[in-house]
Amino acid sequence: MKVLLIDVDGKLPNIALHKLAIWHESRGDEVIWNLPLFLDQADKVYVSTILTKSRPQVENLVGLRPDAVVGGTGTWGFIDPPPKLPAEVEAVKARINFGFTSRGCIRKCPFCLVPQVEGKARVVGDIFDVWDGKSKKLTLFDNNILALPDHFEKVAGQLVAAKVKVDFNQGLDIRLVTPHIVELLKSLRLAQLRFAFDDPKLARTIEKKVALLNEGGLKQIYFYVLVGYNTTFEEDLARLNLLRRLGCLAYVMRYETVYAVQEYITLARWANMYWTFAKYEWPEFSSLFGPGKARH
Repeated sequence: MKVLLIDVDGKLPNIALHKLAIWHESRGDEVIWNLPLFLDQADKVYVSTILTKSRPQVENLVGLRPDAVVGGTGTWGFIDPPPKLPAEVEAVKARINFGFTSRGCIRKCPFCLVPQVEGKARVVGDIFDVWDGKSKKLTLFDNNILALPDHFEKVAGQLVAAKVKVDFNQGLDIRLVTPHIVELLKSLRLAQLRFAFDDPKLARTIEKKVALLNEGGLKQIYFYVLVGYNTTFEEDLARLNLLRRLGCLAYVMRYETVYAVQEYITLARWANMYWTFAKYEWPEFSSLFGPGKARH
């Protein structure tokens, strides 16, 4: 049987599709990746989408292959809920150095689908379910591993013993940082220390936790910053200025309603390039590189 796997919009390895590939190959099936020209020839087609804005592409593929199995977080809103992998496929360990050791989250951020898609925070494995045993770097997509402190300590110990550099790609929950967590983070080879600053109400917490991390010797701290969701431009700018004052790095993520707004494009251009964020204050950068009058 010929099986076609299509990853519509993923920039990182798609764990679900890799599990499907391993499962089908174990049954002797031929697996073809990301070649829509095989739509007519494939016996089975799987389509995965991460972003809701990719819906037109998905609908086009389904129009050509109505029997295609479509899944992923990007299907929320037109396939509710998205289909889950069969239990026998979900059980496959895709040791491709990208994956999860935990699922779910204790938070209920209104812009995030994780609580709906994954449910409560829970352990689903450890690094040996993700790591191939050879790579020197591991990328974990756990959405809130610090919500499971005993599990995080176990994973940290495994990473130290294996001498593997780790990227907690989705970011860690800054609210859950404690002196003990700082010690565990110090023991790791971190590709990047990532957190999120999505709510202006977290400002005081951010200041306290960054100070705690700095005192522990962790200096280069990176924050995802969602802008334009339920905040004003001034509130978004204030968060970025706070991070800049604290010596942190930022990555602006523009919500879809402001994604094409020029002022927010300029804001992201300022913050997302490390050297411009460090060199220029916003009024100067905006007056030099952005349209219109600088905002203060």
